Amino acid sequence: MINTIKLNKADIIGVLSSSICLVHCIATPLLIAFGAGFLTNPFFKYLFLIISFISILKATEKITHPKNSFLLWVSFWGFLFSTLLQEEFHWLHYSGYFFALLIITGHLLNIKYYKQFTKPDENEN
Repeated sequence: MINTIKLNKADIIGVLSSSICLVHCIATPLLIAFGAGFLTNPFFKYLFLIISFISILKATEKITHPKNSFLLWVSFWGFLFSTLLQEEFHWLHYSGYFFALLIITGHLLNIKYYKQFTKPDENEN
């Protein structure tokens, strides 16, 4: 029998979306120079925030390790405020990178310790 590892889809989506967001934020100035100005549309910012919120909400529903849950939520709120206020305070642009990396780290820790810290499902035998 093949041994499979069940992963939390919310963590995988969280890692992917946070990674794409980080690349988007870092690469946007370069891409704008090449004529890809559509990347400055606020739609992308709000899309990443919504996906991040939902993935953290779903990921923390299933984990019982409070430190990792705390890390994910503090990282999200830091990312949210950094992203929304970076137009007024330019230094928050850099803290957004930091919080995106923390979100990625939190999701990776969830993936690593998924079986150890998940709540038991009543439907499973």
